[in-house]
Amino acid sequence: MHHECHSCHKHLNGAAMNEIAAARTELARLNKREQKLLEELGKVRVAAQVQRSRIDDLFKQQKLPAPIDRLPSTALCDILYRVVCNIHPEADAHRCTKRQLASVSRRWRDTILNFPNLWTTIVLNPSWSASLVMAHVDRSREYPLDIIISDWLSINQLQSLQDLLGLVVTCGYRWRNFIIRENDDTLSTRIVKGLIWNMRFPELKGAEISGAVISDFPPFLTSKYASTLERLVLLEENETDQVPAATNLKVVHFHLADNMSGSRLLSSLLPFRQLKELVLHGSGYKWPKPRSIHFPVLASLTLTLSDPTPALAAMVAPLLSYLGCSRPDGHSWSHIFGSFPNVFANVRHLCLDDPTDISSSSPTGVSSGRTVCMTFPCVHHVELPANDIPAFFDYEAPASHWSHLEGLTFSGLTVGTIPHGLIRWLEKRRPGQHPPLHVTFSEFRNPEGTPDSLWLTSLYKSIRGCCILELKDVPLTTTVKALPSSQKVCCVYMTADFALISRVGHDGLLWKLWSCESFH
Repeated sequence: MHHECHSCHKHLNGAAMNEIAAARTELARLNKREQKLLEELGKVRVAAQVQRSRIDDLFKQQKLPAPIDRLPSTALCDILYRVVCNIHPEADAHRCTKRQLASVSRRWRDTILNFPNLWTTIVLNPSWSASLVMAHVDRSREYPLDIIISDWLSINQLQSLQDLLGLVVTCGYRWRNFIIRENDDTLSTRIVKGLIWNMRFPELKGAEISGAVISDFPPFLTSKYASTLERLVLLEENETDQVPAATNLKVVHFHLADNMSGSRLLSSLLPFRQLKELVLHGSGYKWPKPRSIHFPVLASLTLTLSDPTPALAAMVAPLLSYLGCSRPDGHSWSHIFGSFPNVFANVRHLCLDDPTDISSSSPTGVSSGRTVCMTFPCVHHVELPANDIPAFFDYEAPASHWSHLEGLTFSGLTVGTIPHGLIRWLEKRRPGQHPPLHVTFSEFRNPEGTPDSLWLTSLYKSIRGCCILELKDVPLTTTVKALPSSQKVCCVYMTADFALISRVGHDGLLWKLWSCESFH
């Protein structure tokens, strides 16, 4: 028995030794192969480095331009055009910005000099020279021109203005738009009555005049002299309460003084069967009878009047989709809209404004909120003063009647304020039950100077998950820390007021900054 066990043990040791020997042989083979592969990898790396150096040398020999200079000419032109057009004031954009851009490279310079669209805006301004005006006239070729006359603040500058204007009146057939604004009133009147009164503008699409005393119909605004005119803006100092007969008008902005007849104005608009946008400012008196003025295609109406109710009552606009209305001091929304059941069922965008000092005006009552919600039952986007939030979202929450609502904008929220009534209302209509609303706060009031740095965090936490939140022009000087999903801390240090958008969703907060004067 003992002999058999010893023999078996010896047999097992021999088998193990054989396996160990085989494993060592395989390991030696693998080590040898590893060595060969490492040697080959070293050779590959050396060869790859040689090729990288060769590519670098070829690039240097080719002297390829910067990526932006490899853009097609049309794309580069479009970028430069957008840059110039987004600079304000226009006088500096077309006098200075183009020169700065042209100094970047020879290609940019050639592109700017030979791109007519960049030369079609001519600003007759005291900072512009005659040579600059002529350069724009010549380089714009035969493209339509936009003429802006602004910032002439003294009658003593009349001769200088006449000299510059004389350079562009000869191409009046190319004028597409002209704007007269922010001038001395006497000068503006001289421009209108003496310099362009009898000019013909066969291609004119838009005209904007403010500050000029106009008591008669300017011939250059009539169909005989401007047959293609579509947009007319007459603001301040205007003494006529009738719109000149321009058959193609689609957009009218008009300022009514106390002694102007609203009836005469609206009646003068009746021939314009294509009128789509109407904006009325001022006061006026003697409005037409209710539902006596028909605008068959009017889509946008904005009223900033001392009492908008008579104007609203007078007009019938079955296709009206946008209504903007300003609430005069002492009026309520119930007073303004209480007499219009089933009139504004097609309005999709409602903008209500309170131009008075929000801190001194009393909040709108719930009855006014209910009246507005019942008068405009089908709105998709609503803009309200922040002071009116309780009337629409507290207590009875009349805003619940807006079943098609997609977006809310509130202006004038006091920094540090948390609109708890609105938040409770939003929580009741969670995204699972309704599509998430896009809620915007803008034009913040900041009476105490520096806001509490915790306020923005509190607002975010209160409203998180209830909507998509957008904050515009938040007055904030602080350090903001955001924790993304990776839990890495991202710090943004701001040393000036900045414009901020935050989008609040289920996954957290996304910050976007623009218009920062200074940030790190």
